[in-house]
Amino acid sequence: MEQVVWKRVRETWLSRKPSPLAGFISAVTVLILVIGAVCFWQGILHADQWMAASGEAVFQQKQFWRLWTTLVAHGDTGHLLNNLILFFVLGYLLVGYFGSWVFPIAAIFFGGITNYFVLLNYAPEVRLIGASGVVYWMGGAWLALYFMLDQKRSYVQRALRAGGVALGVFMPTSAFDPQVSYGAHLVGFILGVGFGLAYYFIRRTEFKKAMVYEYIVSEEDEVSTPEQEFSGDLSHPHTNRHGHSSWN
Repeated sequence: MEQVVWKRVRETWLSRKPSPLAGFISAVTVLILVIGAVCFWQGILHADQWMAASGEAVFQQKQFWRLWTTLVAHGDTGHLLNNLILFFVLGYLLVGYFGSWVFPIAAIFFGGITNYFVLLNYAPEVRLIGASGVVYWMGGAWLALYFMLDQKRSYVQRALRAGGVALGVFMPTSAFDPQVSYGAHLVGFILGVGFGLAYYFIRRTEFKKAMVYEYIVSEEDEVSTPEQEFSGDLSHPHTNRHGHSSWN
């Protein structure tokens, strides 16, 4: 009797639990943002004079550290709180699944790079403050990695999920605010997506080894067998004319 055997992904890298340290690391980085913001507001150690970044300070006075110190400077508590929620959640996911090299190290580094590109298009005297560029970088990196890793779902399903989150969470929904740096949002998100895709391909072999597959045999009970390597096609059935599961 001819049987059709379907092979599909049962578990991926994202099926595992996040690192138990994820919450702690994300909370510590949030605390650093809060402390930095308070120092900026209160002028502690004259932070209000050397934290914020502008084209004049960075490009003319060569104070490049401001590209990073300005990440913790915020205009007010509302500005800070708007960034903290997503900062914590995305930080938890990134460090939980991909380690501290992605968050906070890469996130903070690319936050400064984002500020560099944004300031190139601003008037020299305009100050750029806040962590929104980092938050959007984190969002872009997470969505790109999710799209590449969640292979239990089809490309269309993953695209709809990632696109829905991007539109619902990261697209501006209120009226235009001249105090908001939409350029930092856009540049950060693009850099984040690029990083996520590059990071996936760098660790692609490791990610694939974490995948577990199961076999579905038509007209019989489901057969589930873990497998660490795959050389077949997820979208096409295998035909077995001898009544046994077909393994690639």
